[in-house]
Amino acid sequence: MAGGGCSKKSTGVTPTPAPTVTGSAAPDTLYVQDNGSKTVRVYRGASLLNGAANAVETLPTSDVSNPDVIYSPVFDVLWYPSAYPNATLGPPVSTPVKLWTAASTKNNMNPDQQVPYSNGAGTATYDSVNDVLYVANVNGPTVQIYKNAHLLTGASLPSANITLIITDSGISGTPRPQEMLLDPGSGRLFVSDEGSVVAVFDNFAATALSAANSGTSISLPASREILGLSSPDGLAYSPANDILFVGEISRRQIDVIHNASTFSGPQGHSQTITNFSTGPGGMAYDAVRDLLFVYDPIAINVIPNPETASGAFANIPNRRQFFDTLVPLSGFGIAVDATH
Repeated sequence: MAGGGCSKKSTGVTPTPAPTVTGSAAPDTLYVQDNGSKTVRVYRGASLLNGAANAVETLPTSDVSNPDVIYSPVFDVLWYPSAYPNATLGPPVSTPVKLWTAASTKNNMNPDQQVPYSNGAGTATYDSVNDVLYVANVNGPTVQIYKNAHLLTGASLPSANITLIITDSGISGTPRPQEMLLDPGSGRLFVSDEGSVVAVFDNFAATALSAANSGTSISLPASREILGLSSPDGLAYSPANDILFVGEISRRQIDVIHNASTFSGPQGHSQTITNFSTGPGGMAYDAVRDLLFVYDPIAINVIPNPETASGAFANIPNRRQFFDTLVPLSGFGIAVDATH
């Protein structure tokens, strides 16, 4: 979750387009959440976009919060977990999880389903192996578990919930998820809390699925924590390289953390990508093309070979940056479809 308050907020300035480059394979699709137009904007061939870009489709959200967008290329389903809209926590607010089926074929169409949910944090992650969606709450460290996620409807209820136990001296009160990222291959969950840590939960998927199958809600302590971060928020992961990309919004940089599956304790910022305008916000990693997409309103930054990228974004070889021709992008959520 970027910015202040409970919803994901971010603003920016007009970006300078990077030099035109070639070399990435297309087609591919990027889904970008925008609170100004209240849409998810869809960019085809996103790996090659540079400078001015047109959204070929839009999906109306009727929402001004800045949540994640989650996409499954297997089921062609897009989930939009609405975020609590107010800067301070008050009475419960409806924050439905909206989803589009056959998302790659939709344009200017309302969600096919809206799953009832209250006080959502706008933070969710998806287990593509078990078809499970995890949705976080804004008023505590509880995560709701939804089985058969691609079939969710307005009548769907969570199968169970998990309370995540995170220790962070850099945050007042009880730490809660600001951003979650599940690696489906290992079942490992990474959780940033916008304080000073990213918590790591080994075997999370198996533990959560067992709880969901039995209908038993549980508490789960972190297996270990990555320490010494400054307002960690957006997350992306490269399974092949075991690298975790962590957005540090207060420092306007991304930490590139190697050996992320076993890393524990303080990290020394030995490799960082720096000098973002207002972000980094949400991030999405395209493993097919080895590209990192970074939401830095009002632009989307594209970083090739991010596992070796370092220093100021503007100086990264073959980097590119695109912005929408019709709206100044303002939001957080971003998801890549490397299939359609």
